[in-house]
Amino acid sequence: MRALSEATKKSLDEELFEYNSIAHQIALRKLEIETEREHDENIGGGRSSHISKIPEELVIKFSQDRRIQHLEQFRSDVEHCYKDMLTDEQRTIFDLRWLFDEANTWEEIAKKIYCSEKSIYRKREKILEKYATAKGRI
Repeated sequence: MRALSEATKKSLDEELFEYNSIAHQIALRKLEIETEREHDENIGGGRSSHISKIPEELVIKFSQDRRIQHLEQFRSDVEHCYKDMLTDEQRTIFDLRWLFDEANTWEEIAKKIYCSEKSIYRKREKILEKYATAKGRI
């Protein structure tokens, strides 16, 4: 497995902080799509020749929206990595760093799981490598 550069590690670390708000971001984007106003050409108030199927139209819009696709893929990548690729110890570290809204520093995490700072940075690198693999980056 190819080693990650420090810039890539930092980028992946920052990206994972976004996971806590992913459900909110998806819901917000769907709400934006639902409330978009389309131009109504039926000014006279007569009948439209278009049959409105709003739920079906929304599902199509949601599935075609690139932002929602990106957010869903991000969520899928993180969940795949977390559930299928990480060990129990790595999940604990993941939780302390990115999941519990605590944003613990690596030094704080090292103290909480009783390991050295050097060791926590090696564990961090393994987690980020697995995440990068789940994303298809390495």
